[in-house]
Amino acid sequence: MEKAKIQRSSRIYLNLANAGKKKECLAFLTLCHDLQQYFIDLFWQRQDCKGKYTDLETVHRGRDRFKTTTRLAQAMAKQAKESLRHKNCGIRKRKPRLHQQTATLYYHFANIEKGNGVFDYVLNLVGSGAPKLTMPFNSTSHLNRLLANGFMICKTVRLGRDKDNLWLDVIVDKPRPTKRTEGKVIGIDSNYKGGFVLSDGRLIAKNSYNKIQSFAKREKNTHEQIKQELNRELKQLDFSGIKTIAIEDLKYVKRNKRGTFSRIFNRRLSHWTYRYFMVRLEQICEEQGISVSKKLPHYTSQTCHSCHRCDKRSRAGSEFACVWCGYRDDADLNAARNLCLLGEAGLYGVRSLPSWKYMSVSKS
Repeated sequence: MEKAKIQRSSRIYLNLANAGKKKECLAFLTLCHDLQQYFIDLFWQRQDCKGKYTDLETVHRGRDRFKTTTRLAQAMAKQAKESLRHKNCGIRKRKPRLHQQTATLYYHFANIEKGNGVFDYVLNLVGSGAPKLTMPFNSTSHLNRLLANGFMICKTVRLGRDKDNLWLDVIVDKPRPTKRTEGKVIGIDSNYKGGFVLSDGRLIAKNSYNKIQSFAKREKNTHEQIKQELNRELKQLDFSGIKTIAIEDLKYVKRNKRGTFSRIFNRRLSHWTYRYFMVRLEQICEEQGISVSKKLPHYTSQTCHSCHRCDKRSRAGSEFACVWCGYRDDADLNAARNLCLLGEAGLYGVRSLPSWKYMSVSKS
């Protein structure tokens, strides 16, 4: 049985290609986009988004309509079904509309070879519906870093366009390491103002809130600045001796909040990079064999880490002072330690703790 693999991608802009080759590639991407949207409309009308492959009669229908090859029509039908499955996994089901022109090209359509010394690599489009072209490109520091970490270039690539610019996603993979069985459990509490607090006292992105407050309304690339700072701090974090990270599951934290906050606050809240933090954390942990366990966020900041009693009077802003046992701590650090406890016990929420007691307190 083949060992599971980790996949990453590195984007490279094909600026070295001449105008004629770029024009042919852009026309090919337009064809792929139209084929995918045609199959999406067809499958949506049939309410057919199951299965991985499409029957040959449907594939030939798309082939004849767009005057292309059976192999390309089959590949675009497969990607159309993937788009439908991805869009229909949520609560609100809508037919996907492809706003961007991208195509995943398997070894039937494209391959990457080493360059001849002038260029680092060469992208060969080999037919089967794709134009027969050779497009050189140079490597980037990001791709070099992945290759230095043991990743290998796959046979599959992703081609797309950004206005009139062509880009190529070079997909790389390597075997996934075995999960760590020894080490400690760490809890991470997420907070818009306080950043990310670890149960051992370490802080990530603690200055992000002040930086967000300083952004001007029309200042551009502010989201990228926050992501770069967060990514920089994550790379510097020491993950040695950790086997499991327990973190709050805040996927639906903004659900049903429309109209609750002002426009200014919503603009600033959009810089809260929780989702990006989760993606990067899971990628780093996957490469190092660390398990990431998502926990229910309810009552983690109102429950005392010492006596496990929950009382909303114990939480006052950024301070936590238990009204039952007198335990005092930073509110976010107390929540992170509760998440660490859930990770050690293998439980989803604090209400599952054997010693947990919920004390109902009236507003008066």
